[in-house]
Amino acid sequence: KGHHTIREAIEDPSIHAEVKQAMQESGEVLIKRYGFDRDMHNAYIEKILGRFANPYLVDEVDRVGRQPIRKLGANDRLVKPLLGTIEYGTENKTLLKGIAAALKYTNDTDPQAVELQTSLKEVGVKKTL
Repeated sequence: KGHHTIREAIEDPSIHAEVKQAMQESGEVLIKRYGFDRDMHNAYIEKILGRFANPYLVDEVDRVGRQPIRKLGANDRLVKPLLGTIEYGTENKTLLKGIAAALKYTNDTDPQAVELQTSLKEVGVKKTL
């Protein structure tokens, strides 16, 4: 969408809603697996969303997107919660969108992004993941 900072992105209502939903989907796994209190976890999500919107914390979208191979790893922020949603049979549509977005990430100055795009072209999504 052309946003340069995380603050700009999180102030976009559609992105805000998607990020919040993804956090709720991954949070549902924590609630089921570890017995987290739902209300406390929802308050935590709101706190994090507020931090993303903090004008004094400048975080570039490019930095957040970097190293997509690591972020798509089985024990990292996208796939691990997705696997938990599958295990518990909970909602995961927004996490899947996040994974799709990570797969689409292109940045010629990021070696992992270049490697990811090359792998997708050569062997496809299933083998790349």
